[in-house]
Amino acid sequence: MHAYDKDVMLSARERFAVMLDYAVSYCEIPLRAFYDRFLGSGIAPLLEDGYPKYALGMSGIELAVKVMENTGGTLPVKEDYCFPEGDSSVYWTGWALCQYQWYKAQSFASIDRGGLPIEKIHGLFSPLHEADITKVVEVFDRYFKPRIPGLKESRKRAGLTQQTLSEQSGVSLRMIRAYEQGTQDLSRAGAATVLQLARVLHCSPQVLLY
Repeated sequence: MHAYDKDVMLSARERFAVMLDYAVSYCEIPLRAFYDRFLGSGIAPLLEDGYPKYALGMSGIELAVKVMENTGGTLPVKEDYCFPEGDSSVYWTGWALCQYQWYKAQSFASIDRGGLPIEKIHGLFSPLHEADITKVVEVFDRYFKPRIPGLKESRKRAGLTQQTLSEQSGVSLRMIRAYEQGTQDLSRAGAATVLQLARVLHCSPQVLLY
């Protein structure tokens, strides 16, 4: 089930692609470095939900600037940036990734750590940039294998049932089940929720998220 309708996705896809192209191709920030900033900026979950301010209201350049601001960096707004007219591998990477995220209803973070990091997508530009989106999805699916959430593994290691973990952590049983099944992404939960679960399971929050 998609988080928002296709028309919004088409807008978000263009903005996401320009965001990457501006930051990486024009401002020369390494692809991995900028994408890590994006994942940690707080903007990723808002785009995943089709939040209007980010999916519709901001330009790709404004998104790039906001990502940097939210992660302690700066990025100039340069008026001479030109929308890619030819084949831009970075623009295509953003275009394809944003549509795939919408199609799979998975978080950007889960896609990145599930066998389809942004470098892999960028490397698929040459064989796929002229392909139909259905072909792109088909190829991406060969690489993307959603990982079993760390929560389930940690809970079993601790010898706790879902019910017991819910009672001891204060996190609802319904949400624990959703996190373990992958229908809800724990990386998008509030920090307090992750910390409560980690405390009961005697592990670091990072273990639950990755």
